[in-house]
Amino acid sequence: MITFTVPGEAAPQGSKRAVRSRSGRILLLESSAKVKPYRAVFALAARQAWTEPPATGVVAVELLFSFVRPASHYTSKGILKATAPMSPRRPDLDKACRAALDAMTGVVYVDDSQVAILSACKEYGDRAETIVKVWA
Repeated sequence: MITFTVPGEAAPQGSKRAVRSRSGRILLLESSAKVKPYRAVFALAARQAWTEPPATGVVAVELLFSFVRPASHYTSKGILKATAPMSPRRPDLDKACRAALDAMTGVVYVDDSQVAILSACKEYGDRAETIVKVWA
């Protein structure tokens, strides 16, 4: 098992949108500009933690997405409002997982289809980060 932390706020990998280039080719673009940099940081953290060749067998992954609570959740005295949600509503958990799993492809495992067990949650914490555990 390996454990590593990815700094920064998780970026959801949404649907791709098709656009036509000037030459007439169809290009698929990510719906969020934040996804590509997040996956790059994620892949770098994974490379530093995973020193072996990519796994070829079944893999289990646990992801904990932590987000900083917005100031609007607090009163002017710094007390958490009773109406503040207990966990972040955005991004969608499945889309955050999609970005994380894609970032580990070719680094931790050959293909994200090898992930047979996936556990994921999102919470508010002291800093924006993703804590990752992988069993291969």
